[in-house]
Amino acid sequence: MQQSSALNNRNFLIYLAGSTVSLHGLWIYRVALAWYVWQLTGSEAWIGIIAFAFFAPAMIFGPLFGVLADRFERRKVSMLVNSGSSLNMLVLTLLTVTDNLGIVAVTLSSLAQGTLDGAHTPVRMALVPSIVKRSQLSSAIASNSIAFNLSRVIGPAISGFIITACGVATAFAINMVTYIAIVAAVGVISIKPRPDRGSGPTRIIAEILESVRYVRGHFIIQTLMVAITINTVFGRGVLEMMPAVADELLGSDSTGFAIMTAAVGAGAVLIGIVLARGTSWLGLHALKQSLVVTSVLAFLYALSTNLYATTAIVCAMGAMLSLCGIGSQILIQTNVDDEVRGRVSSIWGMIAFGGTALGSLVIGIAADLFGLQQTLVAAAAGCLVATMLLRVQPKEA
Repeated sequence: MQQSSALNNRNFLIYLAGSTVSLHGLWIYRVALAWYVWQLTGSEAWIGIIAFAFFAPAMIFGPLFGVLADRFERRKVSMLVNSGSSLNMLVLTLLTVTDNLGIVAVTLSSLAQGTLDGAHTPVRMALVPSIVKRSQLSSAIASNSIAFNLSRVIGPAISGFIITACGVATAFAINMVTYIAIVAAVGVISIKPRPDRGSGPTRIIAEILESVRYVRGHFIIQTLMVAITINTVFGRGVLEMMPAVADELLGSDSTGFAIMTAAVGAGAVLIGIVLARGTSWLGLHALKQSLVVTSVLAFLYALSTNLYATTAIVCAMGAMLSLCGIGSQILIQTNVDDEVRGRVSSIWGMIAFGGTALGSLVIGIAADLFGLQQTLVAAAAGCLVATMLLRVQPKEA
């Protein structure tokens, strides 16, 4: 099948514009929140706990969210969830302005936002194929990823300025407003109709089990799920420690943290551009190689004590982690059957969010107990060992 550009699709361009605005708000919020937690507690463990609270709902409820994405009209779900996210940011902003934002409130807010984002992930992933033609799917996924990672460059830079000039409350308020853009975009575009098909709880369980059996019986998709587990537990897990790395290992401040976060996004943007130009070379072997490189870069990240060197390292890590992350999405979406697309997407989201949640929690607690640098070195070693065990060819019968 000959591929074509999704950028020729008017509906996709509207969706992409709204999504890009919202994503910038997300990264403004994430950088501001992570730095606020570090300044409030000075604890790697709390960084890990807050990250866990944000990512855990997708891990725990991911299959359920996937069933909902396959059952209900995706436009309605997307608009409802993003409106809820805007409301959550309003509460967070008010708590900050009134000086009532303690660590318990931060944790609860992160848990609420993680639940909303977890519910939206399979909807978002399944929504794009409902907007574009199948021949435009790879281009659409890559373009979405470029927008996501551009926001990881620009968003943190904006956030660093806002934190210094106005404080974190302004960053939270901006994120609240940006959700309106994606709600408006989804509300006006044309989407292939998909009727609601609600049913009882027994059928929900059956549909979840059906999706699990589907993944287990599909070698490529199953292998992609294992690869994204390694990618997120070890790779994303160590990057969640960047506030502590910026302060403890590099002697920097929120500006240094914002620069490092933007560098991760810059590396990811480069990979997104490469993937947007064509994916004929993309396969399981390429993803395994990206994980090997990630392991080496994670060692260097742990040992570096220079901001500029670390910035270059995390930029390269962002490229490799995104190659695995975006690449796995492309390969899954081009191999999966449409009737289970939402549920399989939710399993991917469950692993991607859950891996980051578990990785950041374990790495954060271990860093508090054994030291940050030693823990990061151990995580890099774990990444390399797990990658070497990853099988990318089916066993011969």
